[in-house]
Amino acid sequence: MSFLERYLWKSVLTSILLTWFSLALLDRFFAFLGELGDVSPETQYGNLQAFYYILMGTPKLLYDYFPTATLIGSLLGLGNLAANSELTAMRAAGVSIRQIVMMTLKLGLVLVVLIFVLGEWVAPHTELAASSFKLRMQQKQLAVGNQGIWVKDGNRILNIAKLWSEQKMEGISIYEINPEAGRIDTITHADRAERDANGWMLYDLNRKHIQEDGVTQEVLPQVHEDNLVPEQVLSIAAVKPNQLAASELADFIRHQRDNDLNSSRFEQAFWQHFTTPLSTLVMLIIAAPFVFSFQRNAGAGQRIFIGILIGIVFFLFNRTLGSIGIVYGIPPLLSATLPLLMFLFGGLWMLKRIR
Repeated sequence: MSFLERYLWKSVLTSILLTWFSLALLDRFFAFLGELGDVSPETQYGNLQAFYYILMGTPKLLYDYFPTATLIGSLLGLGNLAANSELTAMRAAGVSIRQIVMMTLKLGLVLVVLIFVLGEWVAPHTELAASSFKLRMQQKQLAVGNQGIWVKDGNRILNIAKLWSEQKMEGISIYEINPEAGRIDTITHADRAERDANGWMLYDLNRKHIQEDGVTQEVLPQVHEDNLVPEQVLSIAAVKPNQLAASELADFIRHQRDNDLNSSRFEQAFWQHFTTPLSTLVMLIIAAPFVFSFQRNAGAGQRIFIGILIGIVFFLFNRTLGSIGIVYGIPPLLSATLPLLMFLFGGLWMLKRIR
């Protein structure tokens, strides 16, 4: 890496990081104020728990904000170099606009790898931990811990190792209590359960009946249950697509397809695991034309405004097209990549017009 490239990286990366953490800090502040509305003396969810919940959700927020922070930060970093005539000096020394853009894109490739790691191995787990923590603090019927979800439903206690969605769960244990005898009568284990029109089908079931004179056991390939889990528990405890890594989403999508079930939401989330990091490169490409042409004489405030405006347009277009795709049956790959491709071609077109 040349001295010029290191200097360019330092200027752009410093601005990106400052913008990134500034956006996250501002968002977390207002999120905490909003979370105070859920604080209740009737539950264990107090101010300290609300702060912890907000803190645990920060990695996912950093992941979502990174493309916008890259755009604003690169506008500021390159814009400061342009305002100080440093980009002009680079071009006078024989460094072309294409070379400067390629230097920033090399930085972008490094950032893509880092943000992919954040989105694949950090953000999903902290997001799930944050949701589980809040549920555990607020719900008396429901508890979430390292051993899965615990639900009390009348005289039954259920443990669910993985609640994938409102149609699928894995690792189910059911403990049926005899209130008169004050002990457990039946323990049922099932490898998985899938929902159909009439209830739930439990597969690979092992049931133990505990009696005073001993324990009897039965093994069944599948058993149907009309009411396995309370409906309100399913709606709040099911794993959300943004709480899953790409590998977990791929497994779930495969299961849905094998059983002719809709998996559009999860496919959309799967492709966004790749389009979100790649949008970092697109934001760097879009920033260059504004710096080299329209923004030569613009101040930092104008560059921030343009960056925020483009970032909001990209975010809203991406989110809206994703929702429209799910409703109207647009292929998830197309709805996930179309905003990225449109902004990429727009950035390349603007770059070609620079002289």
